[in-house]
Amino acid sequence: MSGHPPAPRSRHCLLARIDYGYSPLTARGWAEADLFRQPPGEALKLSKGVPGLVVRRAEWALAWAGTRDGKIVWERFAAIARRAGLALECRFPRHARELAVRVESVGLEPDRWETAADGSVPPLYDSVGDRPDLLHLHLQREWDTGLAAARGGAALLRIAIVLSRQGAMPAPRLSEELGLTTGACRAYLGWMEDAALVRRTGRAFDLRHPLLGSLFVPAPAERSAPRPRRPAQSVATASHRPPETEVPVYRPSDVDWD
Repeated sequence: MSGHPPAPRSRHCLLARIDYGYSPLTARGWAEADLFRQPPGEALKLSKGVPGLVVRRAEWALAWAGTRDGKIVWERFAAIARRAGLALECRFPRHARELAVRVESVGLEPDRWETAADGSVPPLYDSVGDRPDLLHLHLQREWDTGLAAARGGAALLRIAIVLSRQGAMPAPRLSEELGLTTGACRAYLGWMEDAALVRRTGRAFDLRHPLLGSLFVPAPAERSAPRPRRPAQSVATASHRPPETEVPVYRPSDVDWD
């Protein structure tokens, strides 16, 4: 698949899963809603009188589904898709699967697209490559937000450290490196796949893209420069040194506040 999601079609539903650092999907003339910033009820109102509706961070519709405002959201989404057009955008594979189940439950057959997990470096990093501080900031955000969507905590961090230093490896070998059972290691790797933190290359697993590994490789220790030695002072020079000026210390009572 290409790195750019296709334009959504009229009277269809597009479900697009887009990795961090890639351009969002676009549709000329369509309304746009962000479910992180507005509840579904407000987002649905934006679809009136337009060719379609693009819903960004659509995974929040899963969270809203348990509320009064979210109970009818899927039927409304289906109605928008049939009348005009609907595009649901999310980032993580786990959410994409859950969204597909919800969309299919209301009778829609979504067009599905996702960023290929082929190890390509997201375009965003090419644009900030001359700013190491900004590059690191985005990499850290990609990892932190992915980790927040996953389970496992420190176990996933241990896996990332090993993969960043030794490269791709199958689950059995990785489990030996970490002192885990193969079953536990496969579970952790599955969680990382669901959060777009690792990818499969045959039977082996690797980080999602090479730049992520730089987060877990310690920088070389800087050698401390030797301090210059002060020239020895003669007794005569030291005795004729001008006295140091005493710095006055002010107390609140010494200041005229009127």
